[in-house]
Amino acid sequence: MRTKCVGLITLGLLAAAAPADTQTTTQDLKRMSLAALLNLDVSTVSRTPQPAMQVPAAVFVITAEDIRRSGALSIPEALRLAPGVQVARASAGTWAIGMRGFADRLARSMLVLIDGRAVYSPLFAGTYWETQDTLLEDIERIEVIRGPGGTLWGANAVNGIINIITRSAKETTGALATIGGGSRDRAFAAVRYGSALGTTGSYRLYAKGFSRTHQFHPTGLDFDGLHSAQAGFRADWLPAEGRGVTLQGDLYAARLGQRALVTRLTPPFSVTDDREAPLAGGNLLWRWTRPLGRTGPFQLQMFYARTTRDELPVAEARDTVDADFQHTPPSWRRHQFKWGLGYRLTSGRITAVAPTRFFPERRTDPLYSGFAQDDITVIPERLRITVGSRLEHNAYSGFEVQPTARLLWTPSSTQTAWGAITRSVRTPSRVETDYTTVSVVNPAVPIFLRLLPNPDFVPERLVAYEAGYRRQPLPSVAVSAAAFYNQLRDVLSADALPPFVEPAAAPTRVILPVTFGNGLQGDSYGTELSLDVRPRPGWRVAANYSYLRIQLSKDAGGLDVSQERRNEGQSPRHQLQVQGSVDLPGNWSADVAARYISGLPAAAIPGYGSANLRLAWRVSTGLEFAVIGQDLLQPRHVEWPGGGAGPIGIARSAYVSLSWQR
Repeated sequence: MRTKCVGLITLGLLAAAAPADTQTTTQDLKRMSLAALLNLDVSTVSRTPQPAMQVPAAVFVITAEDIRRSGALSIPEALRLAPGVQVARASAGTWAIGMRGFADRLARSMLVLIDGRAVYSPLFAGTYWETQDTLLEDIERIEVIRGPGGTLWGANAVNGIINIITRSAKETTGALATIGGGSRDRAFAAVRYGSALGTTGSYRLYAKGFSRTHQFHPTGLDFDGLHSAQAGFRADWLPAEGRGVTLQGDLYAARLGQRALVTRLTPPFSVTDDREAPLAGGNLLWRWTRPLGRTGPFQLQMFYARTTRDELPVAEARDTVDADFQHTPPSWRRHQFKWGLGYRLTSGRITAVAPTRFFPERRTDPLYSGFAQDDITVIPERLRITVGSRLEHNAYSGFEVQPTARLLWTPSSTQTAWGAITRSVRTPSRVETDYTTVSVVNPAVPIFLRLLPNPDFVPERLVAYEAGYRRQPLPSVAVSAAAFYNQLRDVLSADALPPFVEPAAAPTRVILPVTFGNGLQGDSYGTELSLDVRPRPGWRVAANYSYLRIQLSKDAGGLDVSQERRNEGQSPRHQLQVQGSVDLPGNWSADVAARYISGLPAAAIPGYGSANLRLAWRVSTGLEFAVIGQDLLQPRHVEWPGGGAGPIGIARSAYVSLSWQR
């Protein structure tokens, strides 16, 4: 599937006038005042729309226009716009993303939703970002909630929630085509078509694909490319105010380059295998919203998802069925109550290369949940208190309770202050309770490190204390600040057990056993600041800064050998980003973004600076040509440990794109 480098893109598409529906969202966002943007509705924090300025949580909204002007080609790249989010590129096809610490390839303490559909994997606990994709032009906004959200969304939303919300089919009528290529993203293309469906409905169809070549390897390796194709649809029917039905789905197939070190218990004890691992999946989601008589609106959402991954040494096929119901009764006096019920059934079958194994190979886990929350107005338009809790029952640890209490104070229409106390948990996954694997330490003896399953692993617990302040001191200036202190308990540890010898083996083996435990505790704290200045239409300067400190220690008698240092030292203490955008004469626009990320001492990765530049020319209505340079300040830099393949350098790159819409 590898392709040759794509050269210049021929301008062969004819411009055509775009209908009003396809242009409204982007153009309105460009003309919208800063005050209007600050009051865009967000729905993740309370599961009902609320103006962003009045949300009692650390929320940041990445709009469709932000994504377009960033030059991002993937969702992880777009997430770099949000404060307090660590986005590290591990290779050409993989990412390590986290909020308020604990970033990892899968980020076990962060929940990711796409149109309300959870994409958290219960196998290794977290999100496979290389398969979370959609047409970026279809994204309406990305709501980034820093801090726990388990009260409404359930376990594993410990450090934050990312909710990717796509536009309704009515907003994407007409045709769209995008094509481009460059030095690393060798080739990419996407098409979309949408139209009316009867008198009350609309639909859209899309398809996209890309070929991304490897990043820099000091040894000249080229295994880590990613090649993907995806297609999908969405249909919406809106027969009346407050009533609607949505049906949408996606299918994808990809090949992810990997270098796998497969351990053997006989000489030569380990074999390196460079391969393109096939990944595939699909999902189908149905959502129904309508009034429930005089008792207020309800929403029922159901989805089915299937994913397959054929990596070394573990391959998995997983099916998930999910149903979610929520009801918002009419407000009563000063109370706005909401409640909901949920059920999920997920089943995965594992195929592993010995001596790695999961036992049992197939496991089916049900999850039952319910939540209730009351939003209480203490002083109209001034003081509001929110209290609520979620109760879940999972197959690993039984019942879990995740309560919250939040306060919002609005002294004026241009400033708000908020505070919150929340308990959240990260429930066990198969990697802690069912997984065993072996790696060779010294082939000359031979000595092996063996990971043993721990069926007694308990949930990781967090109690978060948060406070924040937002203000618009001038019509063209907005500032925001958030601070947090987290108490961390029962944190995952890698506990060393007494070594032993297997004399009956041939050859005789020395085993160093390790198991995942809950042997760490501690705290984390930090602050996040953001500034948005729009001195005149078409001009914008935005900046954000975040500070983070994680302090962990072993429990009395703790046996951890790696996780204390790893969790403390694989999150940057400082992150700073500055963006500038300007609309130029002659239908030109320019965007620049610079960022500084401090070092990761646990992985001996130094701090680095980077800058992106985008220059675009709107040739005519509906036709735009853009040139984008990424990571321009140096030939290459390292953002994340490379595992067995060694550090992978993220190289300077550039690409061109041509997009057409009518």
